Amino acid sequence: MEEVNYTADFPIEKPKVPAADAVFAWASLALGFVFTHFAVKYFGGLWGGIFWALFGVFGAAFVKVKSVSVKPSHIVVFGIAELFCFVPLFCANYFVNFLAAAFSFILYFYLTAAISGAELFGRHFILDLMISAMVRPFENFARQPKSAFSIFRRRSRSKNVLYALIGLLIAVPLTFVVVILLIRSDELFADWINDFVICLPNFSFSVIWEILFAIPIAMYIFGAVFSMRGAAPVHNESAPSYRFVPAVIGYAAVTPICVFYFIYTITQFVNIANAIGKTLDYSNFARHGFFQLCAIAVINLVVIVLMQTFTRRKENDVKPFALRFYTVMISAFTLLIIATAITKMLMYIGEYGMTLMRMYTSWFMVLLAVVFVLIIVLQARDYAIWRVMFAAFTVMFGLLCFGDFEGVIARYNISAYRSGALEELDVGAFGELGYSAAAPAAELLENTSDERLKYGLKDVLEEVRISNEYDDEFAYFSFPRAKAWAAMERVKGLMR
Repeated sequence: MEEVNYTADFPIEKPKVPAADAVFAWASLALGFVFTHFAVKYFGGLWGGIFWALFGVFGAAFVKVKSVSVKPSHIVVFGIAELFCFVPLFCANYFVNFLAAAFSFILYFYLTAAISGAELFGRHFILDLMISAMVRPFENFARQPKSAFSIFRRRSRSKNVLYALIGLLIAVPLTFVVVILLIRSDELFADWINDFVICLPNFSFSVIWEILFAIPIAMYIFGAVFSMRGAAPVHNESAPSYRFVPAVIGYAAVTPICVFYFIYTITQFVNIANAIGKTLDYSNFARHGFFQLCAIAVINLVVIVLMQTFTRRKENDVKPFALRFYTVMISAFTLLIIATAITKMLMYIGEYGMTLMRMYTSWFMVLLAVVFVLIIVLQARDYAIWRVMFAAFTVMFGLLCFGDFEGVIARYNISAYRSGALEELDVGAFGELGYSAAAPAAELLENTSDERLKYGLKDVLEEVRISNEYDDEFAYFSFPRAKAWAAMERVKGLMR
């Protein structure tokens, strides 16, 4: 009997890629180019915020078109991520702007896991975040070119165009190498190529490389957003296998430092009493050991995390009393250390004024204090600590990003100098404050008769003026910069 080949009569067709996916694929390439051509080039400027805001809009459009289900809590987190994209408008500190961009990046990519079904800021927050940023985008990495090229599969002529484009793309690096070798081999050929390049109207060959690097960025972006259509990873809720350290080892390891913390507590009460009684050098007490205390606070946080993560627990992963006790003890000692460090910093600021480093360090110590308080509360009562930490961190980070720390520092130092709290105003330190120092410096220049101080203030404003001329007007636009320019225009006659 003759065998019938049914597969020949009924060929299996490949599933078609939706047209919307093709649009999103090409939009992701445009986003990738914005990143390589603008965000990277103008580090810490307005383009970084624009890129992440566009990425958020891109993800929201994908959710809307694909009818992906979202919760009100997801919308709130999305709104916070979008809000921090606007930090470059209110802050002229490029490092802070970079941190704000990183915060938005974390929230956006974590949302891809939360929308897929992961508990929002739940027990496995860190693991979900790592998977959403480092695993899931690469699981869908090839979908971007597949979706982008799907528009060329509808007609054979379009397919030929596609093949031609691929061939030209492959030829770019090879052609570049060959042309360089030919230029070096013949002067006439080199002159012709040079004349040809000069004739190109404002074309930069760096754009070609920016487009090439935009491709993997686009694949990563599209892969991350596309992952929202899949289910979030399911975690094992039983006691994790990495809790392998016997409890006695953990307790014995931290007992010695607890003893020394107790002794340190007693010495601090004596030191503070002496400082108040003026039997101790005031400025030396304020300076001595501050950064060492900051390091100890960070080390204690690491110790607690390691204890909570790797120490064996009771059945059903219940924390033993001793683990809670040692965690509370270390946290309480750390809060005392933080209080001591902040006290020293306030003394130091009162004696010598504010600087950016002193302000940032104080902010970080307050943030650590909040974290340790939340850890202590967790030992007494279980609650969604990651949600509370997220809320607390968002508030603290919002103060850092939108609080205009540089302007606050300049205004505080000038006010302290005028009131006599500071014997001398360190005008040279204004240079690190950037544009935010210009308006307070200009106001002081108008109202002081100290010629030496005027000379220093003029140098500060001149440095800001030069920075304003060299920084790209749009890429580095901010309200502090606009305010600085208006202040310098007002005192232009005094700067001569």
